[in-house]
Amino acid sequence: MSTTNTRFPTIGQIVLGLLAVVGISLIAYRFVYGIGAVANLSDGYPWGVWIALDVLTGIALASGGFVMAGTIHLFGGRKFHALARPAILTAFLGYLLFIIGLLVDIGRPWNIWKAMYSWHHESPMFEVAWCVMLYTTVLFLEFLPAVFEKFSLTRIHAYWHSLVPWLIMFMLGFFTLAMTYSWLWAGIIICILLLWELAMRTKLMPRDKQMPIILIMAGVIFSCMHQSSLGTLFLIVPHKLHILWYTPILPALFLLSAIMVAPAMVIVEAILTEKSVGHKAHTHLLSRLGQVIPYLLSLYLLLKVADVVGRGAVPYVFMLNAQAISWWAEITIGCIVPIILFLDPAICNSHKGLLWSSVPVIVGILWNRMNVAVVGIKVEDWEIYYPKWSELFITMGIISIGLLVFQILAKNLPIYESEAPSGAHN
Repeated sequence: MSTTNTRFPTIGQIVLGLLAVVGISLIAYRFVYGIGAVANLSDGYPWGVWIALDVLTGIALASGGFVMAGTIHLFGGRKFHALARPAILTAFLGYLLFIIGLLVDIGRPWNIWKAMYSWHHESPMFEVAWCVMLYTTVLFLEFLPAVFEKFSLTRIHAYWHSLVPWLIMFMLGFFTLAMTYSWLWAGIIICILLLWELAMRTKLMPRDKQMPIILIMAGVIFSCMHQSSLGTLFLIVPHKLHILWYTPILPALFLLSAIMVAPAMVIVEAILTEKSVGHKAHTHLLSRLGQVIPYLLSLYLLLKVADVVGRGAVPYVFMLNAQAISWWAEITIGCIVPIILFLDPAICNSHKGLLWSSVPVIVGILWNRMNVAVVGIKVEDWEIYYPKWSELFITMGIISIGLLVFQILAKNLPIYESEAPSGAHN
């Protein structure tokens, strides 16, 4: 009897498994002995590498979900349909892992659920908490059709399609109430959504047979709000955040950078999983995404440079210190290099070219979030934060869990599709 190597884990899977075990062990250790046993965080630096990588970077890299779903279902980009489900799965797992990382980082994680009833609508952290909870629910609902198709749950799928719009109306109405304390505004939002749903059910407006439009719309709304609000969090510390990153438009920069990294993340995910999952990476679709990236990067770079000039922060760019060097590294690696690469048509038409041109974009986002959360933060000259080894291994363990779960789900569920289904619109 012959056997094949596919029955055995690859070296990469073994490494990911070991990192996952180490990460889980350290997380257990943290909850037994406290956060101080595994982290170098302090009162001066309460947010370190976990916030920078697990939260800020992780949320940004999960933006492919709302960008691709919105492009396909709201803006007519049906040709990208084959890239939607992988992006949604990546975003769903990314948000679940972000929640795990946040539980590790919070000093009293058992109190996290209190944001559901303790309303402080003037707090950006309150808005982020609600948006993350609701958007994770939206991603779960968007992911369910793959499960329905796998197990031929046709009737349940039909019920899902019929009931989801009402659930989303309730979520958006309740979210409006939580953010405004106004029953009037909540009622207005629900009435508008009811009229919209009625227009689609009576065929006055086109209705997507595969994915309720209101579900996609809710995902885009929640994503845009909390992507920008993560930048708003740092506006409350003008005395701690370096002038190169402290700017009134930081929320807009966070949102735009999340949108600009979405195509790069979709490209990297599609190419890296081509062999391990056994799907076809649609080169022609990825090439189209690659052609859009330099325009998004150029807009972001222009906004960053105009902001520094407008705030009179140019002298700080040319200082010989860690902040200036890190700012240049962020701009060069994350913007200038990939812009040059993606402008070459030959690169946009090859797997290797697309992959290695997209990686700097992702690294640039990671660098930016590290700059904002760690490098740009300064308390006292004598107090310096540097991540403990256990902080890094917990982060690597969480990422490894996500990669392993993604591979398992991608192999066992219809995540990758050959083409858009016929009759998607009515």
